[in-house]
Formats: sequence, structure tokens, C-alpha cells
Amino acid sequence: MAAVHALRNSDADITLVDRNNHHLFQPFLFQVATSILEPAEIATPIRSPLHELSNVRVEMREATRIDLRRRAVLMNEGDPLAYDILVVATGAQTSYFGHELEWSQHALGLKSLGDAVAARNRLLRAFERAALETDPAKQARDMTVVVVGGGPTGVAITGTISELTQRTLASDFRNIDLRKTRIVLVQAGPRLLPAFSERHSAYAARALEAQGVEVRLGAPVTDVDAMGVTVGDERIEAATVLWCTGVEGAPVARTLGANVEPNGTVAVLNDFSVPGHPDCFVIGDAAHVVGRDGRPVPGLASVAQHQGRYVGKVIAARLAGTAPPKPYEPFAPSKLATISRHVGVAEFRGRSITGYPAWLMWGLLHLRSLSGGGHAKFSILASWARLLVTYRRSGRLIVEPSELVGLRTRPEVAEDTSTETSNVVVLRP
Repeated sequence: MAAVHALRNSDADITLVDRNNHHLFQPFLFQVATSILEPAEIATPIRSPLHELSNVRVEMREATRIDLRRRAVLMNEGDPLAYDILVVATGAQTSYFGHELEWSQHALGLKSLGDAVAARNRLLRAFERAALETDPAKQARDMTVVVVGGGPTGVAITGTISELTQRTLASDFRNIDLRKTRIVLVQAGPRLLPAFSERHSAYAARALEAQGVEVRLGAPVTDVDAMGVTVGDERIEAATVLWCTGVEGAPVARTLGANVEPNGTVAVLNDFSVPGHPDCFVIGDAAHVVGRDGRPVPGLASVAQHQGRYVGKVIAARLAGTAPPKPYEPFAPSKLATISRHVGVAEFRGRSITGYPAWLMWGLLHLRSLSGGGHAKFSILASWARLLVTYRRSGRLIVEPSELVGLRTRPEVAEDTSTETSNVVVLRP
């Protein structure tokens, strides 16, 4: 999207291809999964912000392979799409470190709107089951949540789930004690938030433990199944397992050939073009870019947008026959993480802050990067303000596709001729 906007005044005829009809702001996905925000607040129809750009056409199709020799992109349907210049910005997907087939159906990732809604459904449905369960062991399993991955997303969703159960759902469920909810955060490495300072890693661990979260460090997950997870040698029975660690490039990026890294990202030159193919650029999470510190740059929205704007300028200069922009200089984005509704950590320009100011900084800077109009931003601000004041969340909805729910035939109910006082049961359609 950033590259397209950078080309708005160029002579390019642009075709934007996406398998979805919406542009998603992934940093807020965990807030959809935990009922703070609604899906429409963090996603906008792709055509909406582009409707004034007369040189842009949008196609809802999925790219399956890139043929660099023929300069064509093969699609899941319809004819291949020929190009003069190609920009690959396909992002990343969840990696289960070689266990995709066995673990992905039980441990939910968090990379799409569908993932977020599925996680919300599973979490809320588990507590609905717990409210009906008479077997203590099964009820304990339904009230156990395991989050795998101690990065910013794992820390954020863990703290938010703790607040959801202790502050919000506690007033919804009257026949179960939600103080017995067990929330476990598993991190294979020695500390949480490994990209942050050790002081902030320890701060995040203390903040989560103060909310009743069990933090397991240096303990990799060795198995995941329908009943829970195995962490090292310990078995944890859990109805909800969320996978917030491990990313790899989208499969279509692997079709570019020999410049693909083991994690599916594409090694690019300084101008983000593929070596030997100056007409093909790769940006965002799909690109393998090394920062000034010698490490791959983080997969952040601000980094992807910065790269997109630069590549747009490179292409515009090439089309106009003018000098290209200055060589790209990787920038060091602010390190931001939220832990709970008013607790966060931030590191920027050699400074560091914690607590409410860091949480506020995280929210405002991410909100600034959100695509779409002001309506969505005001709606998000209103949801955050309501959460700060009341702990209430409007998105506590279990929304299943109709084909999964199915249509039930009308049950036969025996007529009760008793005149004694009876329980009243209301069946909704």
C-alpha cells in the first residue's frame, strides 16, 4: 500500500493483487482475539483508500508462483498476470518449526482476521463449556490458556487474556470462579521480549506474574495436541493454545529461486531488488534485510511502510528517467510492547520508559500507522477509553460460520402438565 501511494503521481499503470479484499493492520490482531476491538476496526477494504488513484486497479486473486524469466505471476484462477516491474509484499505466515500438519490445527496462530476471530471463538467457547462442566478436571482444562512465544505479541495477548478473565468475564459467569483460570506463557529462550533490554524483559515478566500469569522460560514446546501441550517434560492440559512465535515467508516468495533464505524470506540488494532481476522488488516481512547491527530487521509495520515508500520512489524515478533516490538507510524503529491495559515498555533514541506512558506511546504510534479513515481511529480510541474506565469489551462474541454451526431440526418437547413451579428454559433460534 505504501509503494502504491508513492507511485500515485507517476506514469505507472498499477495492478494491486491480494487474496483478500481488505488491508489488515496486524499489530492490533491480538485485541480482536481478546474482544477489545472488532475486525472492521483494524481492516479496511483495499479499494477504499485507493479509489482516487486513477492509475490503480485492484484484483482479488491469489498469486501461486512467480516466473521471473517470463515476467509473469501465475494465479490460482484466471490468466497469468504479466508485469514490467513487480513488487512482492506478501508478508509472513506462522511457522510451527516443521510441525505444521500436527500442531497448526490445535495451536492457533495470529496472522489474519480469520485467525483472530478463531482465537476469540475458541477462548470464549472454552469458558462457556466450563460454565456447564461438572467434572472438575475437564473444567480446569477449559479454564487453562497456554500462549507460546514471549515476544511482543505473546506478552501482549497473555496480559490481555488475564484482564479479560479476571475483570470482564468474571461479571458474565456467575457459576464458576474465574480466579481459578490458569494462564501460562511459554518462552523457549531465557527471557521475555528478547529484542528489548534485560531490564525491560524482567519488568514484563514481573508485570505478568503480578496478574497471575505463569511464565515459563527456557522451556520449549515439544508437543501439541487436541488436549493441550507438552513443555519440556511437563504436560499441561489446556483447551486454548495460542501460537505467537515463529514466522516464515509466504510460499509464493519461495518460487523466486536461489535467493530464498531457510525461513522463506528473500535476500535482496540495497534497493530491495532481487539479485540479477532489477525489475523485481521484495519488501516487508517477505524480504531478508540486514540492519546496521548485522541482524535481520524486525518484521514491523513501520519498517514495511518505510521500505514500500522507498521502492515506490525508486520505481517512479526509473519511469521518469531521473536519478534514483539516495541509497536506502535502514532505520532503527522504536521498540514498543504492551503488557496490559495500562502497562507497557518502550525503547527509543537511547531512552526507555515503562508503565502507562509506554502503553500510551505504543497505542498512539500504532494508531498513527493504521490505514483507513478517521472513523476507525476514533472507534478504536473509544474502545480503549471504555476499557480503561470500565473494563467492558463489546466484542465478546462467538461468531461461527453457518456451515460449521449447521441447522438443527426442531426438537420435540414433551408437554409438561405439572402445575408446580418449574425452571424456565428459553431456547433461542
